[in-house]
Amino acid sequence: MQEGNLNLGQLEDANTSTGQEEIAKSVLASTGRSGQYDLQDLENVTVYYGGDLTENKEDVVISVSFGPKNTVIAAYMTNGDVYEYVGDIGNFYGVENIRFIPSKELGQDIVVVRERVNQSLGSFEETDVLRGYVYEKDGFRDVLNTPAKIKASWNKLWDNTIPKDESQWRRITENTESVWGTEGNTDLTLTRQQNYLISDDTNKEKEPENDTFQTQDSRVVVERFYWSPVWGRFILGDAVERVTGEPVALVENLEKSPYTLAGFSNYADFGIVRGDGTFAYVPKEELEQINL
Repeated sequence: MQEGNLNLGQLEDANTSTGQEEIAKSVLASTGRSGQYDLQDLENVTVYYGGDLTENKEDVVISVSFGPKNTVIAAYMTNGDVYEYVGDIGNFYGVENIRFIPSKELGQDIVVVRERVNQSLGSFEETDVLRGYVYEKDGFRDVLNTPAKIKASWNKLWDNTIPKDESQWRRITENTESVWGTEGNTDLTLTRQQNYLISDDTNKEKEPENDTFQTQDSRVVVERFYWSPVWGRFILGDAVERVTGEPVALVENLEKSPYTLAGFSNYADFGIVRGDGTFAYVPKEELEQINL
């Protein structure tokens, strides 16, 4: 058996510590990461079968976690009793779950990873992000990237806009319900419940308890991402860039960010993808013929 491939026995043994270590070795070998990780740091191995949702039991995706910011995901396909390596999906902070979304338009499943990203960069932020991937001859390509859950807390002391003896904790939250494939289409409808909250806790450094926050504003935002064969990815809509006259895909609408409830103004309004595949944030004034 080729180095890095898996066999049925290994997958059936995936719930034991020995089995998880053997699978991790194979995944690291498959993806060219042998030597980059110490198996003593292995925390978890999870095997996701495509047949759980799509009846396509040939699809197997495996996540191997070595702790925060260190989860490797790879895909395999059956050939008899052997699961042959298909491709490297990438490195992730952490994985909440993985789903296989069937698409008749693409003739294959879309692999959707719900990535868990918790970090402190100017605020205490916990975020889940939906990342979608499709397989092409050169490997997996990302076709979707959108938040699925957000909780961010910060103190207004940090931006030097209030006296140093005051403490004003703020928080925004977003909880999202996702529905795939409405009316038989390859699309994703997200219903985002967003809230802006203020805490009465005056501790200047420690993030307050949840019950100290009171809601100041809230709203529900509904967005639909649909599969565009023109762009080969999920988009919200399209527009034309004024300077170049070239069409662009709209993939993020910052006007619907929960941070706007807290009074943050965006330096840009949309995330776009250009024809050459590059991504950029731009103000709406730089676009025309906006179609959402």
